[in-house]
Amino acid sequence: MQSFPVNDSSSSNDLSQQLSISRIEVFVIPALAIDSAGYRVCLRLTSDLGYGWSEQFVYESDPSFHLNRWNQLLRTFIGRFSLSSLIERLTERIAATVNPDNRAYNLFSVAVNELSQQIDQSTTTSSDPSSTEESVLQQRAVFYLSLD
Repeated sequence: MQSFPVNDSSSSNDLSQQLSISRIEVFVIPALAIDSAGYRVCLRLTSDLGYGWSEQFVYESDPSFHLNRWNQLLRTFIGRFSLSSLIERLTERIAATVNPDNRAYNLFSVAVNELSQQIDQSTTTSSDPSSTEESVLQQRAVFYLSLD
């Protein structure tokens, strides 16, 4: 189960900060290693405060890997949220769902956590330093999901 670090509310960037998520992308890339029968699944979160990335390896034979449901699961996270309500909502959904759905929520929560850490460290920039990686991912992807 994925968990979020709970920041002290006295910090300058507390969890009541608003986050507007405008896009969620999922790239499914075949594993590069010759002996790996699986995929690198990458999730990119685009928000008004920056980008969040997460990834995990999924074996080709993994019966819990259901991309068909990800569209409806992740679409509910497009919009404007406070970080605290978003974290609370993710925690509730991860606790209430079965394993196949948790994979999508866990990828999303890691991306939100990465973005939250960037905000806390004030390293968010208006340019996307990973645009080159995104281009490579789009070229290699055997499956691509974009939610706006």
